[in-house]
Amino acid sequence: MKKLPVVLLFLPLLCAADAKVIENYRYYNVSATEKGRLLSALNKASPIREDGEIFHGHTKYHIGWRYWRDKREKHCALTKVEITLNLTYTMPKLASVSEEVKQVWDAWYPNLALHEERHGKLAKDTAALMDQKLNAIGPRDNCRVLEKDVNKQANALMAELKKANKHYDNQTNHGETEGAWLHLHL
Repeated sequence: MKKLPVVLLFLPLLCAADAKVIENYRYYNVSATEKGRLLSALNKASPIREDGEIFHGHTKYHIGWRYWRDKREKHCALTKVEITLNLTYTMPKLASVSEEVKQVWDAWYPNLALHEERHGKLAKDTAALMDQKLNAIGPRDNCRVLEKDVNKQANALMAELKKANKHYDNQTNHGETEGAWLHLHL
């Protein structure tokens, strides 16, 4: 039975899997008859409000982690890790027949979508890294220590993701430098 601890050292490699990503889109309708009214129509229709500000697109994420462990002799090791990322993009949807409105929309909307997709990529990268890091956690002397280490690592990655999203929005002024602000296209 002395070989058991060596086997436990390799269990994380055997239980590695990819993070599961679930993406959803929520749309809100925006209608304007002329391009001069598009920004006010968008602001009025947007359900995205934070700290008194109106935003036109939003990426919400939730990363969940589950794990299974096995206690053998004096060691506790992970046998399986599941990472699930739920992404929800809230985006405007144009409901207008005006050609001038459609022209402005077509120039602006891809920039907004790209900005939100980049927020989503930060979350996807974090979920993949979490999967990798949690699967790399080796056996511990007891299961309470293992659970504490798993949750500490996962929570640290979540804190880093929050910082990365804030940094990205600060760098781009919430997408303005990427052309994701409608007023730049009017």
